Amino acid sequence: MGIATATLWLAFPAAAQSADRGRPEQYAKLCAACHGETANGGERGPALLDNRALRSRTEKQIHDVIQNGKSGGMPAFALPEDQLQLLARWVRSLNVSAYDLGSPGDLAAGERFFFDKGRCASCHMVRGHGESNGPDLSGIGRELTLAQLEQALDEPTAWAAGRSGGGCPSWAWCPGQGWSLVNVRLLDGSSVRGLLRSQGKHDLQLQTLDGHLRLLLDTEYREISREQKSYMPALNASNEERRDLLAYLSRLDGVTAGPLAKEQAPIPTSAIDEILNPKSGDWPTYNGLLSANRHSPLTQINAQNVSRLKPEWTYTLPYAGLQTTPLVSEGVMYVSGPNRVCALDSRTGREIWCYSRARGTAGAIPGDAAKGANRGVALLGDRIFLATDNAHLICLNRLTGGLMWDVDFTIPGAPGRYGSTGAPLVVGDLVVTGVSGGDAPLQGFIAAYKATTGQLAWRFRTLPIRGEPGSETWKGPALDTGGAATWLTGSYDPETGLLYWPTGNPFPDTNGDQRGGDNARRESREVGRCDGCGLLQRQGLLCEPDRRVSVGTAGDGGRRRSGPHRFSEGRDRRAGASDRREG
Repeated sequence: MGIATATLWLAFPAAAQSADRGRPEQYAKLCAACHGETANGGERGPALLDNRALRSRTEKQIHDVIQNGKSGGMPAFALPEDQLQLLARWVRSLNVSAYDLGSPGDLAAGERFFFDKGRCASCHMVRGHGESNGPDLSGIGRELTLAQLEQALDEPTAWAAGRSGGGCPSWAWCPGQGWSLVNVRLLDGSSVRGLLRSQGKHDLQLQTLDGHLRLLLDTEYREISREQKSYMPALNASNEERRDLLAYLSRLDGVTAGPLAKEQAPIPTSAIDEILNPKSGDWPTYNGLLSANRHSPLTQINAQNVSRLKPEWTYTLPYAGLQTTPLVSEGVMYVSGPNRVCALDSRTGREIWCYSRARGTAGAIPGDAAKGANRGVALLGDRIFLATDNAHLICLNRLTGGLMWDVDFTIPGAPGRYGSTGAPLVVGDLVVTGVSGGDAPLQGFIAAYKATTGQLAWRFRTLPIRGEPGSETWKGPALDTGGAATWLTGSYDPETGLLYWPTGNPFPDTNGDQRGGDNARRESREVGRCDGCGLLQRQGLLCEPDRRVSVGTAGDGGRRRSGPHRFSEGRDRRAGASDRREG
């Protein structure tokens, strides 16, 4: 460990302590006017020294920003490659992280201390485990220097006072908003105590200690008083425990793709009911209701006064051609763009948190997904779900925006380029999502994942596999990659337990030489039971269980369902199921 540490110190001399050493000549000519001569920032650009956002970026990513610029911000610089590399390497050296530097100790012992004796997880979440009365720490090793980690543990009050708030723009300085503990005295004389998440001149966004967001205007409170001490106490540990905890925290470099290995507490029935029966004023799903009729019973805006509407606030998502439908729950609005989700105070538009990740690689994702189409998110309890442009389903914590899990929902080894543009759909304790890209060869499907862990519950392929019912309607080689993508969000009928999902065009689209016949299941509305049983066909109402994945729901305790099921129509024309093996 000592050798590795020494090597890293040589690679990043005097990391984040001084910008003087090794400063490239081109910096003074091209960069200092915006970022300051000492890289501490200026009126036209953020600081490059001790920049938390830069700390999580690789040298190649910094190189690309210098070369290509940023939309609506920093211009591109067409420099020779050797100068680009020199600038990128120097900027990276100003922000060496605890992860890069490393810290000696027993990582396993540090993890045990974090979740058990140290009770760190009673406030902080790491990779989907823990609570959210403090920032998510899943990538803290990449975000802070080792010295900053030590100060945060030993002097949390001084550390919090020296940080800018999470709701503060990246280019600005907003002191005192770094999860400050405050007491707010309301007009009725009562007080609310909580963590200040964001604040404007006439509003504030407070996270109460029982895990709710309280959104207040200055017409609703008298005063705000800040507590002098941080909500986080100073670390109380032996030297060995402190060493091991630092070693564990310094190796936290984000959430890797894959479901959570440990089971979590089940989704509360109250959270599921809020999706089935939304509160007045809430819009908790892409279509408002699971029935997808997009009807709102609110009457304040009507045909008589709609012409008198005027803008109240604006919030900019930095993408062209937005297609998102915002969700609203308990006064918080969740808006999305490609690979981006932001939580806003719906009355003021003030940002509470914002999550973003890099866009998919050009050429690796199809059509509309590559162009940046995104139609929205789903929510359930303390979770927000987004399908990314490269067909990953991700789960974010609703209070912090921290990434809880990330799963690749494409079919392993399947041909074609998969993307996703639609909003996921929450049904019970499952999250259902589909794919885009049917204008090129692929196998369309929808898949359901457990909201708690991201584990696959079932997958239904929109095209029949050769030999299965419906495959005889496809003549020629196109069936194996015949499209029928599922890019638009479906709907759900809780009375019958049926999930409805539209499918797109077949492939090839305009030339049918390779796909003679009726081509069952393309450009249609698929109907299936949400427990993964499969398709209810118009003829015979045959329910086909997917024999390629385990199928489970909260209702059946996660047990695998096997064998085909036959459905028959009752007098009320609802489908009823019986197992063939039992007659």
